[in-house]
Amino acid sequence: MDFQIKNSAIITKQKTECLVVSIDSGKKQSDFVKDIDKSTNGLVSQLIKSGDISCELGKTTLLYSNNNLKQKLLFVGCGKAKTFGSVQAKTVIKAVIKELLAKKVKNIAWDLLAFNEVTSLEIAKQLPQIISDITYRFDDFKTTKDPVPSLTKVTLLIHDKEALSALTDHLLQGQIIANAITATKTIANMPPNICNAKYLAEQGKQLGKLHSSLKVTCLGESELAKLNMNAYLAVGRGSQNESIMTIIEYNGAKDKKAQPYVLVGKGLTFDSGGISIKPSAGMDEMKYDMCGAATVYGVMQAMAELKLPINVVGVMAGCENMPDGNSYRPGDILTTMSGTTVEVINTDAEGRLVLCDALTYVERYNPKTVIDIATLTGACIVALGHHYTGVMGNNDKLIAQLISSSNKAGDKAWVLPIDSEFQEQIKSTCADIVNAGGRDGGTITAACFLSRFTEKYQWAHLDIAGTAWRSGGKKGATGRPVAMLIQYLLDQ
Repeated sequence: MDFQIKNSAIITKQKTECLVVSIDSGKKQSDFVKDIDKSTNGLVSQLIKSGDISCELGKTTLLYSNNNLKQKLLFVGCGKAKTFGSVQAKTVIKAVIKELLAKKVKNIAWDLLAFNEVTSLEIAKQLPQIISDITYRFDDFKTTKDPVPSLTKVTLLIHDKEALSALTDHLLQGQIIANAITATKTIANMPPNICNAKYLAEQGKQLGKLHSSLKVTCLGESELAKLNMNAYLAVGRGSQNESIMTIIEYNGAKDKKAQPYVLVGKGLTFDSGGISIKPSAGMDEMKYDMCGAATVYGVMQAMAELKLPINVVGVMAGCENMPDGNSYRPGDILTTMSGTTVEVINTDAEGRLVLCDALTYVERYNPKTVIDIATLTGACIVALGHHYTGVMGNNDKLIAQLISSSNKAGDKAWVLPIDSEFQEQIKSTCADIVNAGGRDGGTITAACFLSRFTEKYQWAHLDIAGTAWRSGGKKGATGRPVAMLIQYLLDQ
């Protein structure tokens, strides 16, 4: 998709297939609307007055070319300009793009950024992401491919020449974020017979070859064993696919030794539940148990493209949880990399066992903050549905920053507590802690488990079990919370 911003006072002179025009529900219309109205001898104002062109938010009206204008005209109701913000813009953008795709329009010129200049920067960043989400297709394994979206070029028109530079920067950021989300979706949507820990490692290496600013290291089972990452290794013991932890380092700060921001992504490329095997219904979706790792990949791709002046380390903790004669069992006691012992209650509470060793490993970076991203608990879906990512951690400032970034990015998150009372639920009678604290407060007790391994730095945990993918007829990865994390890093 080709995006550009053009400073122009006259919309009718744009050489494009279709002019998309934003309609105000108030008494006054923009100069762009007045320009078109003049070119059509007052037809547009008559249609607005009669209600044939709707001012209602998200309602579209398409007029084909006439003697005065060669371009198609697509009018979209935007409500009142004074109250038009990112939420309203999202509704409008979705309505317009769906109409354009249905009519197979290839290129447009649109006055959206001029409709409310106060929110134009935010909208410029969101626009490529929304369009990318609507036009995304995953048909790699279909013998008959999905139709290629017709829309290839979007020109955004503005009045204020002085705003051009800032708007262009935000539009570019939006494109980079959109590409990162697409990369995350595509890796997450891959079938588990292709996407295993080795595949994640290969993707990381390829990313490193594309960007000289990235350093990629892959640790296989022999290296993990030398590090005493026994909890991590136990989870993958029943699989024929090797467990591999892939580390992607980005050093953009002037001081290469500056404390990095560290992201740790759970990378269970398939989770059968192990000996504590899952029900068969919906088990196909357990290929999405590596969405945390896929998120890390997308964010690190964006770091290389944004060239931010900070240091960031991304860890994709890849492995597969399968049942066989060598699988770890309920009742086993594991000694983690930190030395803490864990009694296994449920082999389907495997993500925290992988993460606890990875979280111990990243201590060596002397991190400024550490954020883990994991499809960790079904309990988070019960608590927050598929709308909000659950956020927990040991530092109030970090949590507040993440919530702020999530709101800016339109990638919603909500804070859950980690009180000492919940810590009681993970006590063991024969080891230091258990790996499953029961149904009550399951999302929080999982975070309590991770908190035992994050006491040496500022840490936050993102439970994305409800937000990382969709089920049913629209099954597929969402790419969340890539936008939220990139915004957090931009804010730093």
